[in-house]
Amino acid sequence: MSVQRVPVLVVGGAYTGLTTALSLAARGVRPLLVERRPTVSTLPKAWGLNTRSQELLNTLPGVARRIRAAIAGTQWPRMSHGVSLADPGRRYLDPPEGPDPRELSAVPPLAWISQAQVEEILRVSAEEAGADIRLGTEMTSLVQDDDKVTATLREAATGRTYTVEADYLVAADGNTSPTRDMLGIAVEGSGVIGHMYIITFEADLTRFVKKGAVEVIGMPGSGSSFILDGSDRHTLWVDYFPERGETPQDFSEERCLERIRRAIGDPEIDVTFINARFFPINHKMAERFREGRVFLAGDSAHACPPNGGQGGNLAIQDAYDLSWRLALVLTGQAGPALLDTYETERRPLIDITLRREVELAKISEGRVPASYNPADPNAPIPMPKEFLGFRCHSVAVRTEAGDDGSLQEDPWHPTGRPGGRAPHVPLSDGLREFSTHDLFGRGFVLLAGYEAPEWVTAAERAARRLGVTLTAYRLGDRFTDSDDLWCRRYGVGPTGASLVRPDSVVAWRSRGAADDPQAELEAALTAVLAR
Repeated sequence: MSVQRVPVLVVGGAYTGLTTALSLAARGVRPLLVERRPTVSTLPKAWGLNTRSQELLNTLPGVARRIRAAIAGTQWPRMSHGVSLADPGRRYLDPPEGPDPRELSAVPPLAWISQAQVEEILRVSAEEAGADIRLGTEMTSLVQDDDKVTATLREAATGRTYTVEADYLVAADGNTSPTRDMLGIAVEGSGVIGHMYIITFEADLTRFVKKGAVEVIGMPGSGSSFILDGSDRHTLWVDYFPERGETPQDFSEERCLERIRRAIGDPEIDVTFINARFFPINHKMAERFREGRVFLAGDSAHACPPNGGQGGNLAIQDAYDLSWRLALVLTGQAGPALLDTYETERRPLIDITLRREVELAKISEGRVPASYNPADPNAPIPMPKEFLGFRCHSVAVRTEAGDDGSLQEDPWHPTGRPGGRAPHVPLSDGLREFSTHDLFGRGFVLLAGYEAPEWVTAAERAARRLGVTLTAYRLGDRFTDSDDLWCRRYGVGPTGASLVRPDSVVAWRSRGAADDPQAELEAALTAVLAR
């Protein structure tokens, strides 16, 4: 029997796996993704893509236009507290006044879209890009050696088993990750810190909210909260306490309908029950994200409470950050040691989010905070500093002398230091306006100042000599920075340059001219690529 060989086997077909598959395929590495479910999920599960996730996904083929279409006309979600949905005294919690988020990115501060919609967009886009996606297929075992991972796969419909060999395997199989268990990787953290039931239903709520309303509604004291995402299906999140004797039988269809009507505030309203499912509130981090040629990403590597809506965003970002590294190694542009930087960079940033989400869960009922003052700067809610002001530290970053090693900075006052997200700067080519982030994603990008044509020449020569995908742009050649922000936000002068990785993180910069720009750039690339 012949054994199929693939560059990357992805196990799991939700946010993490689909983003990994699409990102690899878009970079010329055709992966195989297996998902034990026969179809992608049609349940909402989670909502909202933060700015960072949108910027990354927009670099992948087919995604940006589909997300734009999905969120066209979608309202900004409002948050309120009340006794019920029908409560005329429901109090709206408006976000605090602050700097304009449009200064940070060209994408919306939040794309209010369900996980089910995003996963369908990712699946279609991944298949268009060439990924091999096999639903209804599970991995039953794996072994690995220095050269490959050998996995046994089983088709659920037929029971047929077969073997696949892969250069690398990405475990994207969720919080209970069988792959993680096969590898014997333990988890750290507080474990299960609470429980919820998610009740999905259909009902005409237009007597209480506008049709298509996008709202997050808390009902303090009830242990419940609504999420209305503008669709015909609605979700009620309910606290569940098995330690107090509650059981799954407390969430029978009859009792769920009673709970829904009570939360709506109308005991007679016509409601169609869809389902109720258990959801553990976790705080977990795998002891390590790598075992040989196998990598953990998304919920298999870490899990956090859903209250701030960042678990899915972390999964997307993990997948992107791992996939561009895998693609560079598999195409011979980087050394294998580059893969070690995935965990080195991601782990401390993930830990910040996990710890904050745990604090947010402490003041929440159902899905949303029951006691929350949006004007409180210390409230444990997701903020741009967390997902746009992050800073990475590893050998894939050419840290400058005197760097303080900080993990965050104020995104409204970016420094352009290596390790941080490349700042958004509006650009214009005379016909349209776009963002610096529209230049990133495929490979490395060198941005050079107005007075630095030598950096462009150096980049072209370095790319040929090293065999690296590197595109160079000089401000003033094909586009201009009409607001004269680029030098300030990137921390370089008009003769300087900034090298940006595929994940839009600054890898290295030269504040000004160099005696030998090609040598400087080649040294930086060689170090960052672990060559």
